[in-house]
Amino acid sequence: MIRFGSLLLILFHCCSADADEILIHDAHIHYDEDVWEMLSPGKAISMLRREGIQRALVSGTPTEGAEKLYREAPELVIPMLRPYRSWRHRYLWFSDDDLETYLLEHLDRVPYRGFGEFHVFGYNMDSGPIEDMVRIASERGLVLHPHTDLVGMKILLSKASDVTVLWAHGGFDIPTDVLEELLQRYPGLHIELSLREGMIDTEGKLLPAWQRLLSERSERFLVGMDTYKPSRWAELPEIAAESRGWLAQLPEAAAQRIANGNLDRLFPMADQSR
Repeated sequence: MIRFGSLLLILFHCCSADADEILIHDAHIHYDEDVWEMLSPGKAISMLRREGIQRALVSGTPTEGAEKLYREAPELVIPMLRPYRSWRHRYLWFSDDDLETYLLEHLDRVPYRGFGEFHVFGYNMDSGPIEDMVRIASERGLVLHPHTDLVGMKILLSKASDVTVLWAHGGFDIPTDVLEELLQRYPGLHIELSLREGMIDTEGKLLPAWQRLLSERSERFLVGMDTYKPSRWAELPEIAAESRGWLAQLPEAAAQRIANGNLDRLFPMADQSR
């Protein structure tokens, strides 16, 4: 049996994207502590580049992971600050009265561009600490990247009317007509498509409702790989290839916006002096 660490090394040395394939600016990369020892910052950046990923939103648990990758490649990494101190804190952070202090202390370490990906569901979104986070995002022009359900998203959008919100996974299974209604109502809402359910069929073809939505609303969607566990790093070539497969089914201009243009618009190149 090949150990996971060995598999990562094999993939690092043998796999690369075709130069003619669609370039991806990825809206959902994690570099968490459980992968640090087996995949150094340098090797992680090289894997992203070999898969044609030129820029990426990166978060980590703990957040030092995002800082490690940013310092390795500030031209590629767009650091995002997770509001968790640890994996255990993931289930408590939205009721942590010290959250504002934690966020403000960490924002000065590297040029973080937003908060997320953060997990919170339902009416837990309606909390004082989250209001503090939204206020900071509004004051500093930061993006919010929530992993939440429909109830939580509606609460957040009502609180963050002047903030760009990037909904992780497009709500997983929220119907396309509901997504379209929200996009019409909230101009700051964008949708990231990693692990989105019900978008393609068993042959990798976009379903008609998604073909239409992505073509007509292409300025509001972003592509993502979501390396939320170590094995997702090992599977990165396959995940990137699948993403390029459905992107290639869209009109060229729409595919370009979703693959890289929308991320560049929301996260223009910034000062890399820190």
